[in-house]
Formats: sequence, structure tokens, C-alpha cells
Amino acid sequence: MFKKIISAFGLDHHPQQEVMQVINVYDAVLAHRAWKTRLIDYLEGRSKENLQPAKICVDNLCVLGKWIHSDGKVKFGEQSVFINLVDEHAKFHVHAAKVVEAHQAGDKQLAQNILTGSFDEQSRKTVMCLAKLHALVEKDDQQFEAQ
Repeated sequence: MFKKIISAFGLDHHPQQEVMQVINVYDAVLAHRAWKTRLIDYLEGRSKENLQPAKICVDNLCVLGKWIHSDGKVKFGEQSVFINLVDEHAKFHVHAAKVVEAHQAGDKQLAQNILTGSFDEQSRKTVMCLAKLHALVEKDDQQFEAQ
């Protein structure tokens, strides 16, 4: 009965479905993991990309960043998991930019050290935040279904 009432008011969307319509968490994880490959290709001269540190360090240009600073903020802005994601995602972009910056300055060893050190760590933290957000959405979805 309760579900019929919710449906009548157009409120029958599951939280997970709402989020997945806007951003696919799995795709966001893959996209951010792919950055390491992009950076390796760039450092080894296999990339044709014109990577610019000033653009890379901006965290609201990628799909995840656009979502974080719009719909994600509206839906999850007060959640500590989301706040942590915002912070870690911004740092991810800064570390990626530092890899390119060091390479362009001619310090290939520093670029490699950042890539395998702080960039890898920041990538892991960002992916972990995405996993935690996904778990939160799944939990909300299960609670919704139980009603």
C-alpha cells in the first residue's frame, strides 16, 4: 500500500537508479584508473594528447567532477562520504597535473616518482571514496525497498 502511495506521487525512484541515471560510479572508477595509463603513455612519448597542467588540475571538467559540483552536491552534499570524495577527487587532479608539470619541466624522474607515489595513492583514495559512496547509495536503495 505504502509503495502505491509513493508511486502515485511520483516518488517511486530508487536512490540508486537516480544516481545511476546521472553518473555511473563504475565508469567513473574506470575513467580515473585510466588516467595512469594516459600519464604513462604521455611520459613515454606514446601519447598524442596535449596535456595541460592548468586544465588537468581543475576537478570539475571530467564527468565525475561535473556531477560532484552539481547533482551530487545537491543529493549528497551533507554526507561525510561525499565531502571526502570532493576533497580526494580534487587532490587526484592536482597530482595528475603535477606529473605532467614535472615532465614538461624536463624532470622525468620527478614525474615518474609522482606517478608511482603520490598520484597512485591519491588515485586509490579517490576510487575508495567512490566505492564508499556506491555502498551508501546501495544501502539507501535497500532501505527504500524494505518500506
